[in-house]
Amino acid sequence: MVGILFEKILDFYGARTKRNSAELIRAQYQICTRQLPLVYMILLTSIWGVAVTCKSVAPAWLVYSAPIPFTFIFAARIHYWLNARSNIQTVRRCRITMAQIRVMGAVLPLLFTTWALILFEYGDHAVRVNIAYFMSISGICIVVFMMHLRTAAYQVALFVYVPLVVRLLLTGDNALMTMGVNLLVAAVLLIVVVYVQSRHFRDAVKSEVALQRACEHNRTLANLDSLTSLPNRRLFFDSLKREISIAQENSKRLAVGILDLDGFKAVNDLHGHTIGDLLLQHVAERLKLLVGVNVLVSRLGGDEFALLIKTRNSDAELFLLGEQICAALRTPFLIEEGDISISASVGFAVYPDVAKTAHALYECADYALYQNKRNNRGCSSLFAKEQATELEQRGLIEQAIRSADLEQELCVHFQPIVDADTGRIAAFEALARWQSPRVGQVPPSVFIPIAEQSGRICEVTHSLLRKALSEAAGWPNEIKLSFNLSALDVSSMERALRLASIVMSSNVDPLRIDFEITETAAMGKESEVQASIASLRALGCGISLDDFGTGFSSLSQLHALPLTTIKIDRSFISELDTNEASYKIVKSLLSLSRDMGVECIVEGVETTAQLDMVKRLGGRWVQGYYWSAPVSAEQVCGLIAAQEKKTPVPAQNGRAERTGELSPVLNLAER
Repeated sequence: MVGILFEKILDFYGARTKRNSAELIRAQYQICTRQLPLVYMILLTSIWGVAVTCKSVAPAWLVYSAPIPFTFIFAARIHYWLNARSNIQTVRRCRITMAQIRVMGAVLPLLFTTWALILFEYGDHAVRVNIAYFMSISGICIVVFMMHLRTAAYQVALFVYVPLVVRLLLTGDNALMTMGVNLLVAAVLLIVVVYVQSRHFRDAVKSEVALQRACEHNRTLANLDSLTSLPNRRLFFDSLKREISIAQENSKRLAVGILDLDGFKAVNDLHGHTIGDLLLQHVAERLKLLVGVNVLVSRLGGDEFALLIKTRNSDAELFLLGEQICAALRTPFLIEEGDISISASVGFAVYPDVAKTAHALYECADYALYQNKRNNRGCSSLFAKEQATELEQRGLIEQAIRSADLEQELCVHFQPIVDADTGRIAAFEALARWQSPRVGQVPPSVFIPIAEQSGRICEVTHSLLRKALSEAAGWPNEIKLSFNLSALDVSSMERALRLASIVMSSNVDPLRIDFEITETAAMGKESEVQASIASLRALGCGISLDDFGTGFSSLSQLHALPLTTIKIDRSFISELDTNEASYKIVKSLLSLSRDMGVECIVEGVETTAQLDMVKRLGGRWVQGYYWSAPVSAEQVCGLIAAQEKKTPVPAQNGRAERTGELSPVLNLAER
């Protein structure tokens, strides 16, 4: 019967406990592990204090009936709570323990008070004062220590002070009655303090919980990509460093894959950034489904994704995974009832085969991707040890260009653009050359992309433009200057105005200047690019579209630009006299230029057969090794002097001898 009653009481207190949050329950439990041992020690001290006070006035069995059993019980509870400090309990277990403490908060004070008041009847005035003292002091201490458990504190105050105060008031002794009144006032004030402090405790716990949740939310935002919900760059590198440490301890391999979408920029420009964002989300979902849970997929930024592969990292498995990814991403995406097609290129690098740090492994995978996009777009490749030298050289070049004295180290070479009918030079294209004292001569196809990545490309452009204009100022007025711009040079009006300032401060008529841009540059931030190009055109400069036919731009985009010239890429000319497809493409592009009302320059003419074919198709302006390789500024004077004598001399046997210099295709805009 007693057991059933205790269970019902425990259920009652348990129901009250369930009203509290899990965080509050845990906080209360943690405080109990520190303070309940003190509560039991104070209570034990008071019980023995009362027993010693009454041993000479009350029967021994009554005096020691409480201290002896309570000593064993309290010692066991002190031991339990001291050990509980190092134990982690579940929320359910904490709730049960809190309910038990509330039950004990009623039972123990009631037993202690009953026993003490029985002894109170045996004592004289002095004994009664001592009993009241021990009861009041122990009650105050226990209430203070149990302040975070409001119910338990109220029960202690109720079962200790109410009976004690009533008994003191009934003694008729003025001193004891005065003590009773004081204790009543103290008990009321103590209850008020308990109420206030318990609220503060609960509010503090709520604030701490809210702060922790805010920190966790911020941590989530800091480690997850907001668009795709994939791990971001920070979390990827943290995970990569951790997995490298594990792999090093267990002598295992792991691989990193860097994935870049081909054609994503065209999607953004054609359909808008909203569709572009939806496409990235679809790509993320497709990647997660394809690679499974054993591969961490992250978005590093833009259209670049990363793969952390802890299994399936043999060379054959990586190539298979790469081909599966490329094939999956070539499948069109259905977005807002329309199909969007892209492709992807992937570069892999394996730890510890090619690198032993997170950053170095990433660089290797990124370099494999870079080479893949240049030579085998839309496929996967694996970083080979042989590429380590190239990557190291690239790093040296990047360091060199960051510290380079551009005015001293950069120079300009020129290649003539010729009237195919008369053989007269109509213009010179300025081509970048860099002779570094640290790394030697570096091809533009290598240092221009690195200059873009390092943020110095605009400085490179400005230095070269000033040098080219300085040379062009000494040419005959009928000879133009063709100068290449990078995509960043026309990405904003501010940069375009800087170019215009350099032109205006030179001694060259803007009408003699043609700025060449690539299709990639023309497809940048459309409105800003169009405004930048329009400002240069308004200055009087011509606008040429370089490498026409090799990019992804649409005719509607090109029509929106104030073009004066298009340049047919040399890749269509190399097989012009042997490949019917090349022939038809060049014929169509020449016809298109006439329909658009713009001039057309054919690049890469190297043989008499190619020249004759271009002329038969109606091409007038040609450029290539048939007439001249790129020459220094000093040699330009010789070419102009030869023209003045009306003796332009093409190369022997219909092909110019290559001088061992850089190929003329390596100009400022080339990648």
